[in-house]
Amino acid sequence: MKFTKWIVMGSGGVILVLLSVVLIEPKTVHALAAALVQVTNTDSNPVPTTTAVPGTPFFSRMLLSGLTSQSVGPGTGTLGVTQITLTNEDPTVISQVNIYAGLLLSGTCGGTDNVAAATDPFMIVRVQPNSTVAIPFPTPLVFTPKEGYDSVNHTCVAAGMPITGGNVFVTVNGFVN
Repeated sequence: MKFTKWIVMGSGGVILVLLSVVLIEPKTVHALAAALVQVTNTDSNPVPTTTAVPGTPFFSRMLLSGLTSQSVGPGTGTLGVTQITLTNEDPTVISQVNIYAGLLLSGTCGGTDNVAAATDPFMIVRVQPNSTVAIPFPTPLVFTPKEGYDSVNHTCVAAGMPITGGNVFVTVNGFVN
């Protein structure tokens, strides 16, 4: 019985001392935890890393006028769009703008009359008269190279107004990787 009492009292004392250290010196506990859980990146055992933000900023704009589609883009690589801004200059018409990855007939991104078809990502935006709509993408909207009708891969953002026509400025911001 004395032995059991001695073990319980000893264990209680150790717990009391540890609890006192935690309450009085939390830095000590944090230092002990950090020493036990430390990750290092060594040459013999590397931790894999990837680029979090693509490297080259991208900015371009289109002036949509009438029913003709236009395209902008880096041409190659992957485009992560972080914001699209649309400004309707028409004082009376609600403009419907289709934004999509364009499949080109020929040439490069940045032309008119060379967008043959649309593919994903695809969105429809209606812009009120004399208004601006800003569409932010906290997680970038990704445009990857698409093979056009010329059998060449292009990374293009295309836009058009197939129903309403009008005058709309489209600004595309993002990063190319």
